[in-house]
Amino acid sequence: MNVARILILAAAAVAAVIAAIVVRGAMQAPAPVAAPAVQQERPAPSVRVLAARADLPVGHRVEASDLYWQAWPEDAVSNAYITERARAEAIDEFTGGVVRAGMSQGEPVSERKIIQAGNSSFMAAVVSPGMRAVAVPVSARSSAGGFILPNDRVDVIITEQNSSGHSARTLLENIRVLAIDQNFAEDGSGAVVGSTATLELTPGQSRAISQATAGGTLALALRSAADANGDVTIEEIDDSQRSVRVFRSGAEQRVALGSGG
Repeated sequence: MNVARILILAAAAVAAVIAAIVVRGAMQAPAPVAAPAVQQERPAPSVRVLAARADLPVGHRVEASDLYWQAWPEDAVSNAYITERARAEAIDEFTGGVVRAGMSQGEPVSERKIIQAGNSSFMAAVVSPGMRAVAVPVSARSSAGGFILPNDRVDVIITEQNSSGHSARTLLENIRVLAIDQNFAEDGSGAVVGSTATLELTPGQSRAISQATAGGTLALALRSAADANGDVTIEEIDDSQRSVRVFRSGAEQRVALGSGG
């Protein structure tokens, strides 16, 4: 056998060994690792809290439509928030209350932001900024037979005694009634007879009515809802008749003033 043939055989043998090693390595290669499945995050648990449906300014009288239950992350619920789980009737409870601290749309409601009727601070929240709440004595005769209700507008008339008898004059016009006794809203009966009416007055009007109360008898004349926001001409009261005409919803009523409270 010549040298060339031997070299060819040796090269073939080496190539066969190398091929066998490559095939064996490929057969023993580890299987590809599957990509880990992406885990979907679970939504954070939530509760429903009482919130403002729209911006509520200070002094706003709350209606049921102003409030709603809003989903809120459970781990972000403050102890001051009102949850549906704890107080399901909260919307009814706050209806008729007054906003003490302004709220933005979607903001959770807390006890300190709305004053409920009957709260000792309720009247302070009802009074407009810069105004004063002044109580004056009234009776059925001096308050349009009890048909003057909270949020009505009235004229304040004073009857005074002088050398010629009695005279009456209009002291204040277009005054807002805040309450009759401790009633801050209509009770549905259509009439509220009380011994005091709380009026919303400027500081100057407050002083004038305090002085008038000491020297004369006050009567409240109910204004028509149609002219509650405008000025109307008011005639002096005929002392011989000692009465004043009151218009409400288009109906006329004559109310005797009397000489006593």
